[in-house]
Amino acid sequence: MSDPARKWNRLLPPAGSLFLCGASILYWELVFIRWMGSCIRIVAYYSNFILVAAFLGLGAGALLASRKFSLERFLLPSIVMGLVLAPFLGVFLHDNPSDSPEYFWLGGPSGVLSENFLSPFFGLNILPVAPFWLLLATAFLAITAVFVIFGQIVGRLFGELPPLRAYSFEIAGSILGILLFGAMSYRSLPPTLWFLAGFVLIFLMCEIRVKPLVVSALFCLVGLSFAGHFEKNFIWSPYYKIQFLPMDRILDRDTREVTEMGGIFGYRLTVNNDYHQMIVDLRSREKEHPFFRSWRWLYDFPYREERAAPKGPILIVGGGTGNDVSAALRNTEEEIDVVEIDPDIIQLGRTFHPEMPYDNPRVTLVNDDARSFFMDTRRKYSRVVFGFLDSHTLLSSFSSVRLDNFVYTRESMQRVKEILLPGGRVFLTFAANTPWIHSRITHLLDSVFDGPTGISAETGYGYTNGVVYENGKEEGSIQNPSRGTVSASHDADVPTDDWPFLYLKSRTVPAHYLGFIAAVVPLSLLSLLALPRGERAVEMKYFFLGAGFFLIETSNVVKLSILYGSTWVVNITVFSGILFLILMGNLTCAVTPRVGFRFWFICLLASCGVSYAVPPSGLLELMSSPFVRGLGAVALFLGPVYFASVIFARLIREEKKLYAAYGSNLLGAMVGGTCEYLSLVMGFKFLILMSAGFYMLAGWSVWR
Repeated sequence: MSDPARKWNRLLPPAGSLFLCGASILYWELVFIRWMGSCIRIVAYYSNFILVAAFLGLGAGALLASRKFSLERFLLPSIVMGLVLAPFLGVFLHDNPSDSPEYFWLGGPSGVLSENFLSPFFGLNILPVAPFWLLLATAFLAITAVFVIFGQIVGRLFGELPPLRAYSFEIAGSILGILLFGAMSYRSLPPTLWFLAGFVLIFLMCEIRVKPLVVSALFCLVGLSFAGHFEKNFIWSPYYKIQFLPMDRILDRDTREVTEMGGIFGYRLTVNNDYHQMIVDLRSREKEHPFFRSWRWLYDFPYREERAAPKGPILIVGGGTGNDVSAALRNTEEEIDVVEIDPDIIQLGRTFHPEMPYDNPRVTLVNDDARSFFMDTRRKYSRVVFGFLDSHTLLSSFSSVRLDNFVYTRESMQRVKEILLPGGRVFLTFAANTPWIHSRITHLLDSVFDGPTGISAETGYGYTNGVVYENGKEEGSIQNPSRGTVSASHDADVPTDDWPFLYLKSRTVPAHYLGFIAAVVPLSLLSLLALPRGERAVEMKYFFLGAGFFLIETSNVVKLSILYGSTWVVNITVFSGILFLILMGNLTCAVTPRVGFRFWFICLLASCGVSYAVPPSGLLELMSSPFVRGLGAVALFLGPVYFASVIFARLIREEKKLYAAYGSNLLGAMVGGTCEYLSLVMGFKFLILMSAGFYMLAGWSVWR
């Protein structure tokens, strides 16, 4: 689609520009996922919200590649406006969907007013209100607008090179984008540096036009200035936006009485706008206030005499800033292994916890995902203590960061049972804020451990409605005089690795998600108006390949998360590996020109069948070596990605309108993203069946 009369006015040649364009697209997708999720609470409830918006924008923008008008001059201004908009949207309180069977965690400062981000800017401490759907729609349109422009740029650049070569450069650039952002997040760098790196990528690949460049540079300065002022109030870990605040008041949740303590007695951590945990010295303050007595009782509970356990090391998962570890050190002489995924939260505990638990020689600290540690450890423990894990900050069972979905599953607890010494005990502390969540956890433990689960207590003070569950108790429940009796009915579905949705009451797609799907799909159809008359038809073979690819990728990334955890290193490695397999598919297409479609489709469907049939636990049982297990995981779970990539490469090799094929493929991926919500009903394995169905439709479209 190259215009011979149009002078080339980019800094780099077409291949280099396309490479950097691919890098920019992937990089800014990740930036918006991280930035929007940390600023706007409601966005985290929608697992593929930003990806769906990006795919819709890229698909529609690619279809605009044949139009004469250029949107490129608006790229950086639109990015900056989206970045600046997010914190303002995050200020709004919003009504949550009232019909939802999903529990929405809204952990806040329990009635003690705290400043919002507008205070440092305008001296205001306001809490405006807006309906949740308005916040979502505004964020969705802002993201879509950015990627419409990206889509038009990449669609036009595709016309400068042969199709397969052009697509390969774009994918190779995407690998750079994901590695760059992964490295910045891993190093806990702040948003100002994220944005600066992203702006540089765009300036290197954009058209050289003085006036648009000057305007864009001014917008970038505004964005960097805003981010610099905003980010200084927070710590930006690889996973969260963390706010670290001193505590000098105690709120009784029942009486709403606030007690001034006359000075700082601890620290409170909020992550992505929600309460997460606190640092507090519980050694000798029980007489000062019931708050200290209540929380010390909770943390010391696993080590009381009546909770007898065999001698041996103790495992604490979700160690956080160290309260659970301090309790173990106070009450036992055993060695203690501690697992915590967030390195910045660990560092806060090292620096500020008055009991200095992480400096004790009896403590071995492991910076890892809890499920990954369960899988890999060969040690046996006398006690396994679950702290308040990340479930209380993820807001939703399937938010954009799924750190603990696979900790509270039957398979995970079965593995915990395997690493217990004979007579060993499990203590699980959880904010069971609804009867059905409480019932689900109780039923989960009952189904794995011998004997009924004991439900022992909760705190009457602080921010977390904490219940301690323990295995092997004769009682079905134990009454807490201050809070009443917690019943233990067993009518809730037990989470599994295939259906890990702890916060979803029943197997259903909540109405507000159906509303989201109903709004997005028509938008994708309207995007066809971008094509000239006579060309307004989706290229169905590319559409079905895109939908199938998204679903098979989602399902198998879940399996790899079970095997290796959900750390940043694992996630970046997995997604980079997927992009590398796409490149390998392109190379295979180039060196095997005579192999027909039928062979590749048979391989694709066969690999989908294998991926469906083999559970992650099968690899764990058969392959003890992590390296061999990794090769097996790639072969079994990412095989469909490779074969689908070969088919896509074969199709585009002779494609005259690559921009239309690319747009149709991304619109299909967007539809696949909405279909992922069916996993809430059927589980993740069902996504593989849907993917195979889409691939069969793609084959039908090729051969008809």
